[in-house]
Amino acid sequence: MTITVTGMRSNKVVTMDIEQLRGWATFMDRAVVVSLVATVMAIAALATTTWLSFRFADAVRAREHVTFLQYKGEMGKHAVELEQDLSTARERIVELEQAAAAADARAVQAARESVTANEKARSAEIDAEEVRRRVAELGKAVMEARTRAPDPAQAVAADPPQAKERPAPSSAAASEEAPPPPPSPIIASLKKYAGTKAAVYVLDEARDAPSIGAAISGYLSDAGWSPQTWTWSGVSGILGVVVLIKDGSDPATSEAASAVFEALRSDGFNAAKGDWPANWSRYRGTLNGPQTPAPTDAPIRIVIGAKAR
Repeated sequence: MTITVTGMRSNKVVTMDIEQLRGWATFMDRAVVVSLVATVMAIAALATTTWLSFRFADAVRAREHVTFLQYKGEMGKHAVELEQDLSTARERIVELEQAAAAADARAVQAARESVTANEKARSAEIDAEEVRRRVAELGKAVMEARTRAPDPAQAVAADPPQAKERPAPSSAAASEEAPPPPPSPIIASLKKYAGTKAAVYVLDEARDAPSIGAAISGYLSDAGWSPQTWTWSGVSGILGVVVLIKDGSDPATSEAASAVFEALRSDGFNAAKGDWPANWSRYRGTLNGPQTPAPTDAPIRIVIGAKAR
């Protein structure tokens, strides 16, 4: 069978037999099948890619969620730590405010005590001036009485002889005959250690330290000790009376230092006992006082600071 095909653009006649048509149909069928397979594979690849992208997106979102939760937990811990630090800071601020209030109260009390001490000192000066004035008036009266007194010979001639009466004892003789008053308890407790050497360091910045240092040095001298006093400048922050002992001292010296500490406490001093924090011959600041003995020779040091009593 012969089929005549007329071309669309050419007038040439193409003649194809049935076998050729079958071959062409078979080729077209195969091309369609290949096209369909390719289309199916493309659709499968697209579906696979879409599915993988969805899975990847889900994995990314899950990872982001986990990371967010971890960050949130860390931020929560950090917030708790910050709150704890803030609470601690507030407690410290309260403690500092309380310490500042206590320091202000101590400063006010010290100012009141200073004013009271100044008033007492002025009162003592007034009393001493009054005593000096009375003594001067008494001396003047005695001189006037001596100038007005008659001649002893004329008084004897004018007066008839009488029995001589024993004059009454004067107040000075009475005071000489009276027994001496007993020593104070602090002096009596320190007489046992007479001859002990002690260095008294008076803090220069403490207002009441010189008078208290003079009083303690007087107690030691009356008890038979050998105290020497120096003014200590360039040092601050020492409170009360601190009794210090040289490292390696003998038991007698340690006992004497303990006795001074106990005696000062019993007499109302704000006393404490301790060890020298460094080499005994080294000290900060400047010591003004006697050249001999040296301020580091004595085995016992008594440091007079602020608010010693």
